[in-house]
Amino acid sequence: MLVMPSVDILAGKCVRLTKGSPGTAKVYYQNPIDAALRWEAEGAEAIHVIDLDAALGLGDNLEIIIDLIKTVSTEVEVGGGIRSLKRALNIYSQGAERVILGSEAVKNPEIVSELSQKIGSRHVMVSLDYKEEKVAVEGWKKVTQHNLFQMASTMERSGAGWILSTSISRDGTFKGVDLSTMEKLVQSVDVDIVASGGVSSLEEISNLKRVGVSGVVIGKAFFEGTLDLKEAIKIGAR
Repeated sequence: MLVMPSVDILAGKCVRLTKGSPGTAKVYYQNPIDAALRWEAEGAEAIHVIDLDAALGLGDNLEIIIDLIKTVSTEVEVGGGIRSLKRALNIYSQGAERVILGSEAVKNPEIVSELSQKIGSRHVMVSLDYKEEKVAVEGWKKVTQHNLFQMASTMERSGAGWILSTSISRDGTFKGVDLSTMEKLVQSVDVDIVASGGVSSLEEISNLKRVGVSGVVIGKAFFEGTLDLKEAIKIGAR
C-alpha cells in the first residue's frame, strides 16, 4: 500500500487546511519544494501535490509544481483545479506520475475517458470527496446529490485507474479515517482506492491495508509529527 505525504499549495506556500476551509490554512513550509524534499529523504515512494489556489479558482501554482516534480526523484501525483484536457496533458508531460481530476470529472466523465485513452488508466486518478456519501465539488464548496459509490462506478467505466476519496468532515481533524466507507468503496469497484481524511494512527493505516485500500494520503499528522512517515511506510509494506 502506498503511503503518500500530501503537499498542499496555497499562495505559493505549503499549507494544511481543516475540512477544506481556506480560512484555516496553517503554513508549514514557505517553499513547498522543501516539504517534498523532506518526504523524499524520509523514504516516500510518492508525493501527493494539490494546487489549492487552482481548486478554489484563485489562480494557480503550476510553476512551483513543475519545479517540484523536476526536483524530486520520487513519484508525484498532481491535482487541484484541473478542469481541461489540455491542462491535464500538460501536467502529465511535465513528469507527473498521476493526474488527479476532480470537479470536472464529476460534471463531465468524458474527460476521464479522453485522458485515459491518451496517457493510460494507470496515470489517471479521480478525486471523489464526500460528505455523508454525497460527492462535493468546486474545492469542496458545493455538495452534489451524486452518491459516492455510484459515481465511483461511473469513473471506473470511464477509464480511471485510481479513485482518491476524502472524508471532508474528517480532513485535518485527527478524528480518524472513515474505514467503513473506504471498505465499502473497495468492494464497489475494481480500481485502486486511495483513502484520505483524518488519518491519525498506524493502526488506521494497518486497517486500511486490511480492507484492501491501495494507498493512503496523509497530511497534517505527518506535518505535526503525530505520525512518523518511516513507520507508516513499514506498515504499508507489510
